[in-house]
Amino acid sequence: MEGGYVVTRLAAPAGASVRQAALRFGATGAVAFGFYLVLGDPTELFDVVTGLVSAVVVAAILGRVVFEQTPSVGTASSVFRAVVFVPALLVAVVRANLALVAVVLDPDLPIVPAVVRVPAPEGTFARALLANSITLTPGTLTLDVVDDELIVHTLTEASRTELLEGSLARSVAFVTGESASGVVSTDGRES
Repeated sequence: MEGGYVVTRLAAPAGASVRQAALRFGATGAVAFGFYLVLGDPTELFDVVTGLVSAVVVAAILGRVVFEQTPSVGTASSVFRAVVFVPALLVAVVRANLALVAVVLDPDLPIVPAVVRVPAPEGTFARALLANSITLTPGTLTLDVVDDELIVHTLTEASRTELLEGSLARSVAFVTGESASGVVSTDGRES
């Protein structure tokens, strides 16, 4: 653990049953095929077969690492909540882009960079989702995860304020079904 980093092997638990492995494989394949259908808009039989083959390959390669836990009905509801989350994230990214353009075009260039600590949610998936959502939003960059906090570089006071208000953390909590504990509200209280 030199340098503060721990290497973790991402794989199904050693005692995972054949049923659990099959559920992970099937769920990964279904998500991959669904993604293919949404993006590819297949109209020919060849396109559908190509998508199925691609989904099987993805499931074979990633089936053991995609899901933290064996897929269940709760996992399916998380997928449906994620479908709601993606447009909300895209709106946040567009708003942040417009705000960053305004900052860059402002003759005074009101850039006030700072590094802030944001409470990290429980669970590897929730942390990765929040960290990547923050990084996708222009003007913010997740640098590291230390203890139970994300270390985030912010470019402007507005991006810092929005980040600390916790809307992204609440959205991630909605997707994962966890509570958004530790999110600092605008009045300084934890929610």
